[in-house]
Amino acid sequence: MDVVDLDSVDLTDFTDSERAIFNVLRATLQYPATPSAKNEKLANDMIFLCKKQDADVGGMLWGIWTTLIDIVYLIPPDHPWQNSLVQSLLILRRLEDHATDDGKSIRVKDLPGFDVYMSEIWQGDQNITYDGEEPPAGFTKWQNWNSFLARLTSSEFAPWLQFPILQLREALEEPALKGSVMEFRVWVATEWIIHSGDPIFQIMFSTEEFKKDAAESLAVGRLCENISPLSIERWEYWQRRFVELSLNADSIGLSIGITTRISDALKRMDDILERRDSLLKDT
Repeated sequence: MDVVDLDSVDLTDFTDSERAIFNVLRATLQYPATPSAKNEKLANDMIFLCKKQDADVGGMLWGIWTTLIDIVYLIPPDHPWQNSLVQSLLILRRLEDHATDDGKSIRVKDLPGFDVYMSEIWQGDQNITYDGEEPPAGFTKWQNWNSFLARLTSSEFAPWLQFPILQLREALEEPALKGSVMEFRVWVATEWIIHSGDPIFQIMFSTEEFKKDAAESLAVGRLCENISPLSIERWEYWQRRFVELSLNADSIGLSIGITTRISDALKRMDDILERRDSLLKDT
């Protein structure tokens, strides 16, 4: 298991409340407990912080989300701590508890404000775009964050499906780059398909009218401009493009590790197509 150095988190700009949140979450992650016990404790930690007598619930939740993501940035995919953080939020999603924020009742299971903060990250400095041959320094952060979010996303909780669509567009619907940058793009795209393929497939059949910003996020890339943004044709295009990238791995500079991930993503996509009727019945 990779060693995660949580002491490397820069607390300089943290408020006193955020420092307290960080110390609580760090202590629970580092404590030698079973995974299930750790998951429950993390969820209980967040509830406890929100129920403190002097807590501003909205402000406390925002502090929890921002601090939690600062930790997520450091935790690699498949690390037990990543799973614990994902599971702790899924535990909160199953609760029926209510809290009062500024006189209004809010449901803990909705993770109030979490989707807003995720959108801020996506639109802000962490949204890495590049055209060079080498990925930027923020690669690891972006990879860890996408992996965390992909594992949290499900058919029941997917308030940010424009995020994976953008990543799939960048990797599969734009001309291929070469080397490590393309590896990065394809890795992120496969992570979303492997862990959140169901809701991504379901949105392909959505009849919802999206606001301008969301519609722009769902737009197709230059390689498939004649395909409808929300259609089975787009899903099938992604499948074909994954195959093309795998077949041309040597010329593009993709590693065996990435071609293995492409194979896993294609298997996941085939499985989803086999379950098409049941998936669409739930939409």
